[in-house]
Amino acid sequence: MMKLTRKEKGAMSVTEHLTVTAQNAALRQQLSPQNQAYWDALVVALRQQPKFKDEATLQQHLRELLPSLIVAQSAQQTAAQFYGGDPETVAAKMGQPARTKPQWLTWDLLVPVLIFISSGILPAIILPAIPLQGLLVAVQFGLFVIAMVVGLGVTRQATLRRRVLSWLAIVVVLLVAMGIAAKTVPARGLVYFPRGGGSLVLVGFALVVTGFTWWHHRRHVTSWFPAVLGSLWITTLLALLARFTGTAGLMVTTTGNLLIGVGTILGDVSILIIGWHIWQLRQTLAQKATDEH
Repeated sequence: MMKLTRKEKGAMSVTEHLTVTAQNAALRQQLSPQNQAYWDALVVALRQQPKFKDEATLQQHLRELLPSLIVAQSAQQTAAQFYGGDPETVAAKMGQPARTKPQWLTWDLLVPVLIFISSGILPAIILPAIPLQGLLVAVQFGLFVIAMVVGLGVTRQATLRRRVLSWLAIVVVLLVAMGIAAKTVPARGLVYFPRGGGSLVLVGFALVVTGFTWWHHRRHVTSWFPAVLGSLWITTLLALLARFTGTAGLMVTTTGNLLIGVGTILGDVSILIIGWHIWQLRQTLAQKATDEH
């Protein structure tokens, strides 16, 4: 594939700009004289906004506005009624800089929470006779949130290697702190998950997470959420075995404890393996995007 020179790219940009400008001029002719006067005043006001100092940016924005205005005109609306104000006020609103959310504020933040639930909370309630300790969960979740905040702050400007090492250190400290909490926090706020209701809650939660993962993955092929599904369903299956009449007795024996231990380890390993593949895919796509630019 041949790469265009800077001059060729500039020529294409000018041609595209002229094309958009011509389209805008043609669309403007479809407006009534009253709406044309409003439109011309709006264009003048938009040119005063720093956001639209670049003519190409302005023309592209006008190209996006005109079709909607033409539709409104066909519905017997004037431009002033459609935009809800005079040209200067409307231009000032359009010229406001878009609010950008922090880069860390994404759906990805839910993934560590789901890992905390599937690896920390659900294994503790596999057996219906063992209750969930509400106070302990609250303390451990507080430690988890602190670790997340520290991790985001420490690794935001770090290199890839330092980010990995920092997160490994944070995870180790978090696990040690959670282990200490499990031994020292008194048993308060006990919540039982019996055979019937507990099974419905566990399966319902797994189905909701799976459905959300399917939805998110369709929109973002590099979504982290699939990494959680293996651990989630393994733990859910073990909990169901502990609640079914035919297998409940087995799960309280040494063999059952072994199954729970192996299943928990497999769930954690599945998070690492699937997460590693997703991370590699993200790196590949990022490198590909860099090469194209």
